[in-house]
Amino acid sequence: MQRMGMQGKGTMWPRALSVGALMLMGVSVTISAAAAPTLASLRSHYETSVTIEPMLQMPLPTPPTKLFNTVRYDSDGMSLAAFVTPDPQDQKKHPAIVWITGGESNTLADFWRKGSRQNDQTASPYRDAGVIMMFPTLRGGNDNAGNIEVNYGEVDDVIAAAEYLATLQYVDSSRIYLGGHSTGGTLALLVSEVASSSHPELFKAVISFGATQETMFLQEATFTGDEQREIELRTPANWINDIRMPTWIIEGKRSGNYYDLKPMCDKNKNPMLHCAFIARHDHFSVLYPLNRYLAQQIMVDEPLSIDSTKSWTIKK
Repeated sequence: MQRMGMQGKGTMWPRALSVGALMLMGVSVTISAAAAPTLASLRSHYETSVTIEPMLQMPLPTPPTKLFNTVRYDSDGMSLAAFVTPDPQDQKKHPAIVWITGGESNTLADFWRKGSRQNDQTASPYRDAGVIMMFPTLRGGNDNAGNIEVNYGEVDDVIAAAEYLATLQYVDSSRIYLGGHSTGGTLALLVSEVASSSHPELFKAVISFGATQETMFLQEATFTGDEQREIELRTPANWINDIRMPTWIIEGKRSGNYYDLKPMCDKNKNPMLHCAFIARHDHFSVLYPLNRYLAQQIMVDEPLSIDSTKSWTIKK
């Protein structure tokens, strides 16, 4: 089964383990008739053993100050960089979104430079509509402390970034959203699954474009502990029943990760998880029209909804 990342890279992964298999491997799992263990509870008792080859760290980018301010937020005792829309100075509380980019999501480059409407990975429709935006770097990225953990500690970083965003006087802390694309969309799904238990009021909704059922690029990681356990705890498909906040999976039907996501969505019985597969769009062209539509809903404080049967033609 092929998965596509930001650069269209494909890979193959073994199927993830069941909770029963985790128990056989010695993971402490408490099961009652009422509820199975959540991803949040399992993560709280497990420290990852992942290591990856050191990467050349990129300096922090310097976006125009009229678009983004550079800030630092704290996560697990580390000071991490992020970029936030400046205060509009209108004495109002505004909706906001934390956006996780695709590719190597820990690091940011020129994230503010808009792409074409066929491939705008900057989520620019939100800032154009007036939504406050936050682009966090994550552990091990750019000049940050820590090491890249491939969708493990990064879950905590995203939650910490949103908590920082909620403290800004011009942000409506009851209207903070989370979004991401490709590998960033996969991370957004994991955050939804964890935060639903640990921080149930933090995000009003989660938007995941072009995610995959399993975390990609683990072939570049080394685990000194139990590799199968590590994969299990990074596999969004295994934890969709944990989701307790409105969460949207969106992908174009033309290539991308549609064929990876569809079986998971077909089996989904969680009313909080919604899937929208858009005809005549691919992994990238789906971004602009859907983000523009969702930004409009966010600005008028409507529940997010998508009619995947309508025409989502990109207007010039």
